[in-house]
Amino acid sequence: MPKIDIPVKRLVQRRPGDWVKYLNPGCAEDRVRPFKSEYTPRVESRLDNVFEVEDPGGYYLVNFEPMGYHDVALPARMMRYRSDIWEATLNDRKGTPPIVQAVFFFYPEHDNKNHRLTDRWGELKTVEFTYRVVRVWEQPRQPVIEQRLVGLYPLLPLMKGEAGEDPKQVLQQSIEVVREVEDRSLQQDLLAVMGILAGGIYAAELVYSMIRREMILESPIYQEWVKEERAEAEARGRAEGRAEGKVEKAQDAICKYLRRRFGDASAGLQQKVREMTSLEVLDGVMEELFAANTLEEAQAIIRDGIERLMQ
Repeated sequence: MPKIDIPVKRLVQRRPGDWVKYLNPGCAEDRVRPFKSEYTPRVESRLDNVFEVEDPGGYYLVNFEPMGYHDVALPARMMRYRSDIWEATLNDRKGTPPIVQAVFFFYPEHDNKNHRLTDRWGELKTVEFTYRVVRVWEQPRQPVIEQRLVGLYPLLPLMKGEAGEDPKQVLQQSIEVVREVEDRSLQQDLLAVMGILAGGIYAAELVYSMIRREMILESPIYQEWVKEERAEAEARGRAEGRAEGKVEKAQDAICKYLRRRFGDASAGLQQKVREMTSLEVLDGVMEELFAANTLEEAQAIIRDGIERLMQ
């Protein structure tokens, strides 16, 4: 499944004030700006999802993490992001300012239900870590509309409304709210992200009958999303190609060994080896075959390898 969190992150970057105001309604949009630092984390930077807020009550940072997939290690990852941010602020001689971390889940199946890390050494509690969790389907949509939090408009079809709502009616009302946005480019981006998110819970035919496909295709955010997905798919294809190459080499090596050791009588075994696609199993079969003294022993080893594949 494509990573639906990517277009949402782009929208957060475009309209950060709306997202900060959702967490802190008293915050003015002009107090929110992207967090800037010369520091680059060694693993994978999340500083582009961080915003600094100059509030009358004090300076703080906000880290958003839209979740478009299930991740059992999410708490550890969020702790790493906090560490990256503080490492950046310490390098910038800004100390360790307060950080509000918020994870937005769009669908229940992506919520791993574990959002706390604790650790102890004897009686000493060494870690007590958590973050704010926003389950979009539990949040009422009306406040978003009333407060004109435009950056969150794509979430409206996923949000809580009246009991027994008709999907078509929900989508229609959400689309009408977006069409009130005067900025044409922003409107396209909002509709594109709304279509992507709504496709996770509504029938694709219904979504595309109401949000015109050409409107989605014109969106800069959608185009960037497709580009990233294509690049990732090509990278996966190259990795799979390399793995397939290793499997084929292992198959060739085993078949060559069988042919030299047992001659034409091993033809049937060689065909079975060609059907084995696990590099780990093939490596194990090759190692065991060196100890095989008879064709029958080789048959037993390959049969065991096939059984491991089927487990």
